[in-house]
Amino acid sequence: MKIGVAQLAGIPGNITGNLDTVRRLARQGADHGCRLVLFPEMADLGYDFDAMATHGPRSWTLVEPFLADTARECGLALACGVCLADPAGLANALVVWGPDGRILDRYRKTHLFRATESDESRIFLPGDRLVDFDLDGIRFGLSICYDLRFPELFRALTLRSCHALLMAAAWPTRRIAHWRTLAEARAVENQCYFFGANRVGNAGAFPFGGHSLCVDPWGQKVMADDRSESLITMDLEPDLLQAVRAAIPALDHRRPDLYHVS
Repeated sequence: MKIGVAQLAGIPGNITGNLDTVRRLARQGADHGCRLVLFPEMADLGYDFDAMATHGPRSWTLVEPFLADTARECGLALACGVCLADPAGLANALVVWGPDGRILDRYRKTHLFRATESDESRIFLPGDRLVDFDLDGIRFGLSICYDLRFPELFRALTLRSCHALLMAAAWPTRRIAHWRTLAEARAVENQCYFFGANRVGNAGAFPFGGHSLCVDPWGQKVMADDRSESLITMDLEPDLLQAVRAAIPALDHRRPDLYHVS
């Protein structure tokens, strides 16, 4: 199964323009034979606090049918970071549409970023559940940006039989070395594929670092640059995943009797 990872910039609050970019890169993914294309965090609104607060409550009614139609038109699954309007408020979400345009699942970011100059909890409500979904017999686990710093989440998804971990991100340039290191670690330690779509450019809360990546269970990777909108791809091979886990059965050697962590 070929997976596409889309790296985009976007303009804060320009929903129509941002969605057109998503459709263009989704079509490119279809032309490359992708079965699923992953997009960054807040691909609809841009990761910008004013834009998210102002447009977020009304954006979903436009975003949902557009992305459903895009998935149907391209004949692929589309996993996209969006602003999701909940009855009680807004959620920073990663939503997956199947090739038929139906929503397969919705993940609401569980670890809201509250550090340096940013506080997502001023706008969003945190999610309260792990989310994974099945596509053609492959199980994918969902995550968003700051989640990357919490290895427990990814181990829990792995123990739910995930073959691949999907992350939508708006990771800043100044900490991009952490992004690369942690993404590779999440793939290697869980013996899973890891796909991370990051934003690029200066339009938003801060400069975004790009370097969207695909990492296989051995830690081999394909990575985008730090400047341009682009699409990278990797073939997800279940046989490779099983070979890695058979060669070094680290998941079977865990000692949960010792890990009394709370």
